[in-house]
Amino acid sequence: MSLSINDARVFSAALKKARKKKHLTQAQCAELLEHSLSFQKDLERCRCSPSIENFYHICRTLDISADDCIFQDSHDRTASTYQALLRLLPLCDEKALSVLVATASALAENNASVMYPDTKSKQT
Repeated sequence: MSLSINDARVFSAALKKARKKKHLTQAQCAELLEHSLSFQKDLERCRCSPSIENFYHICRTLDISADDCIFQDSHDRTASTYQALLRLLPLCDEKALSVLVATASALAENNASVMYPDTKSKQT
């Protein structure tokens, strides 16, 4: 099964961005991923899509967020801080995870209040 045209475009852009972020040429990236240069070029030009096994391998090897390729939103899940947090989560016990959820919720609420301040006028 291949990716839809839109999903293939998203994956293609993510692959190219990740390759450039690691300062790899297409040839170097193809070698790292153990596939041909022509396949690498076709992936980046959205002329083909990887198998599920290749998709997984590419995402893991180049630190591409599979979520970003599948569930598109405005969040950049490829940032090193986000990836570092994801790697640490499995090391946390349930209590630590609940603290992280509470902290993240408070930070998200704070960001929302900064981005969308209450427009009600103050009563005198």
